[in-house]
Amino acid sequence: MRVKAGLVPGFFTMANMFCGYYSTLISASAHTGGPANSGFITAAWLIIAAGVLDVIDGKMARITRSSSEFGVQYDSLADVVSFGLAPSALAYYVFFHQWGTLGLLVSFIPLVFGSIRLARFNVRLKGFDKDHFEGLPIPAAAFTIATYVLFNFELWGSVRWDKLFFSIILIVSLLMISSIRYDTMPNLSLKSDWFNRLKILLLMIAFIIIFSFPHTTFFPLMAIYVLSGIFRVVWGIFNPKKIDNNLQAKENNS
Repeated sequence: MRVKAGLVPGFFTMANMFCGYYSTLISASAHTGGPANSGFITAAWLIIAAGVLDVIDGKMARITRSSSEFGVQYDSLADVVSFGLAPSALAYYVFFHQWGTLGLLVSFIPLVFGSIRLARFNVRLKGFDKDHFEGLPIPAAAFTIATYVLFNFELWGSVRWDKLFFSIILIVSLLMISSIRYDTMPNLSLKSDWFNRLKILLLMIAFIIIFSFPHTTFFPLMAIYVLSGIFRVVWGIFNPKKIDNNLQAKENNS
C-alpha cells in the first residue's frame, strides 16, 4: 500500500518536471522564430504551474503518508529542471542572449546556485516537516524571474530595465544559498497558532490579488516575499533580544 500511495505524489512530481522541460523548449522556440510574446509568456506560466504542482506533490505525500528519502531526492531532481534550468533558459532567450558570453554566464547563475541550494537542503534535511526555509526556496527564486518577465511583457511587450533584471537574478541566486530564514507555506488549519492563521489570511489575499491582476501584481508580491527575509535580518540586528525571545517561545511550544 505504501508503494502505491507513493505513486500519487510521484505523478505530480513528474508533471512538475514536464512543465519545466516544456518551458525550456518553448523559450528556445520563441527565440528562434516562434511567436516571441506568447511564447515567453507561456514559458513563464509553465514555471509557475510547476510550482503549483510542486506544492501539491508535497501535500499529497503527507496526506497519503508516503514521504520518503526517495521522494525527496526525486523531487529535488524535478526542481532542478523546473526551477533551475527553465528560468535560466527563459532569462537567456528572452534577453541575456544579447550579452554574448557574459549573458550566457549570467543566465547560468540561477541554475548553478539553485542546484547548490537543493543539494544543501537534502543533506541537512531532518524529518519531512519544517517550520522555515534556510535560504530563499528555489521555486520562489524561479517565480521571481518568471513573473518579472510577465510584468515586463504586460506593460511594454518586451523585457526592459536590463540592469534591474540582472540585479534580480543575482540577488535571488545569492539568497538561495544564504542562511536567511524564509517562512514556509502555512498549515491549512484554523486550529493552529495566530501566526499560522495570519499567514493563511495573507496567502488568501495574495491569491485574490493575483487572480484579479495576474501579470502586474504577481511580481511585486514575489518581490515582497524575497525582501521579507532581508527585512527579518535587518530587524534582528536592531532587535536581537526580541527575535531570540520569539524563537525560544516557538521552541517551547513545539
